Amino acid sequence: MGRLKLLHLTFTGTNRDTATVSFGSRVTVIHGPSDTGKSFIVDAINFVLGAKRLKEIPEREGYTRVLLGLELPTGERVTLARSVEGGAISLYRSDIFAEDKSSPDKLLSAKHDSSSTENVSRFLLAQVGLDGMRVRKNNRNETTTLSFRDLIRLCLIGETQMQSAEAPGFSGNSVSKTKETSVLKLILTGEDDSALTEVPSAQERRKLRGAQQEVVERMLSTLESQLEGVADQTELKDQLCRINAAIDKHGAMIGDLTERRSELLLKLSELQSLGVAKRSEYTDATMLYQRFALLQEQYENDLARLDMIAEAGNLLGYFRIGTCVFCGAEPSGQNHNLSCEGTTNNFGISVSSEAEKTRGLLDDLRETIDSLNARIEDLRNSIDEGIREISSLQRDIEESDERITPEKENLRELLSKRSELEGYIGLYRQVKTCEDMIRQIGNEAQPEVAVSIDKLSRAVERTFSEGIRRCLTAWCYPSAASVRFDRKQLDIIDGDQPRSAHGKGVRAILHAAFTIALAQYCVDCQLPHPGFVVLDSPLVTYRPPDQLTENIEGPPEDVVRGFYRDIQDNFDGQILVLENTDPPEALGPSARDIRFTKHIDDGRYGFFSVVDSDNSAMSVDA
Repeated sequence: MGRLKLLHLTFTGTNRDTATVSFGSRVTVIHGPSDTGKSFIVDAINFVLGAKRLKEIPEREGYTRVLLGLELPTGERVTLARSVEGGAISLYRSDIFAEDKSSPDKLLSAKHDSSSTENVSRFLLAQVGLDGMRVRKNNRNETTTLSFRDLIRLCLIGETQMQSAEAPGFSGNSVSKTKETSVLKLILTGEDDSALTEVPSAQERRKLRGAQQEVVERMLSTLESQLEGVADQTELKDQLCRINAAIDKHGAMIGDLTERRSELLLKLSELQSLGVAKRSEYTDATMLYQRFALLQEQYENDLARLDMIAEAGNLLGYFRIGTCVFCGAEPSGQNHNLSCEGTTNNFGISVSSEAEKTRGLLDDLRETIDSLNARIEDLRNSIDEGIREISSLQRDIEESDERITPEKENLRELLSKRSELEGYIGLYRQVKTCEDMIRQIGNEAQPEVAVSIDKLSRAVERTFSEGIRRCLTAWCYPSAASVRFDRKQLDIIDGDQPRSAHGKGVRAILHAAFTIALAQYCVDCQLPHPGFVVLDSPLVTYRPPDQLTENIEGPPEDVVRGFYRDIQDNFDGQILVLENTDPPEALGPSARDIRFTKHIDDGRYGFFSVVDSDNSAMSVDA
């Protein structure tokens, strides 16, 4: 959870020495005599954080601006600056200790406004994770947005508040008690009151009932006018039953027709796909037939040519042995040319062989052509048959559409009629509802006070009480073991007595324990908290019960020593303590020890420089 850290408090003014005090990151103790400006530091911090006015003391005369340095949870250092006369708060995105003539990065209103983010309250709440939280403000569960001012009572405790008989965190104003209770509950639980349902007052309730009855009666009149001339509910329900039966019948018929049509469409698609395939095959077969016809013609031409060559050879006697056809010489008397005899005879054999081969190929081709012709004829017949089947299916689909269309129209009319009947029946139901509401409004009892939701759980009570007892035990408080936080009274109980029953010294130390334990509880439970604690005079007035004299200066040393040791060793937040008495022993290295002396020549006089009679400021260590 995000925590804020106080860095410094600074006052500036024309012709005035800057007055500043820097705070330690964990523990800062400012101690010294009265009237040195310690309590004014508390008041000034409160003022920069949104308080309405700044306490006037003679020492601040001439100072015009107060600066408060802060470290945000992100580690960013900023400065809030405000005129001592009040007004808006300037935000600087840097750590400044002097007058800054430059324009601020943002101007924030001192007053909380839930509708705007341009105010210091919402800026700080956003840093600690509490922006937008709502708290209950009265017994009717009205809620309002949390303001950072609501948290101040739980972390910045002035001397008067420290000793007050009022419970820690409460102002004593009865008007704001409910809200202050809700704020404490929010810090201890992390749960706001945004889910509450507001309970109107008796007068508001009466007005509301009258307005509600008027509205309902007006609605009833409108409904009744809409039902003029309409059959009663019983008849309407009978008609609705008959209409529903007719709708079911027509719906079933349309379903059957639609299913049949889907089957026809599927078959048509299959036939069309098959037809496309057959037409493609027919085209391929036709083209193949044409190529085979050309080949057949080629074979026939080849045979004719070979027959012509054989015939010529035979006529010329080139291809046979015997009596010469030209001179009549017998083979024995013939003079042969050995170089060509074998060639002519072989050539004749080749021609005869080629002719025989070609005849064989031609016979095979003719068989193939006959088979192809038969396939082409089958495909042509199949295509024609498919066209006829497709035409028949298309007619069937058209007939199916002609039957479906009037059925759909009938169904549409039935559905429209059913909707009309259901509308009238619904109006009758609304009439009954309005009549019931009128009776209920008339019989409604007076409103009860909202149930209180501010009670804390026993677990929270127990854990928080343990934290308070731990502090007091470490501080050597005599009756620490008997101290507890009461979830009903929302106050500390010491033994059998409430805190208010004790003297101011005991009230102060118990208040301090409450404030520190609350901050530590939030750290341990990872709950939102401003992160810093400022305590003005938590110890100075305390006297143990067995100390009968008031003449002893200061509180018991063992209590003071235990207090300072505890806040250094066991507190995980940032704490600023302002006391009149000095710590009984030196503080640790992590603590900042600031001593106001009220002596010009001894250390730091106080928060402000001392002004002499000539109005010249005498410088002191800031």
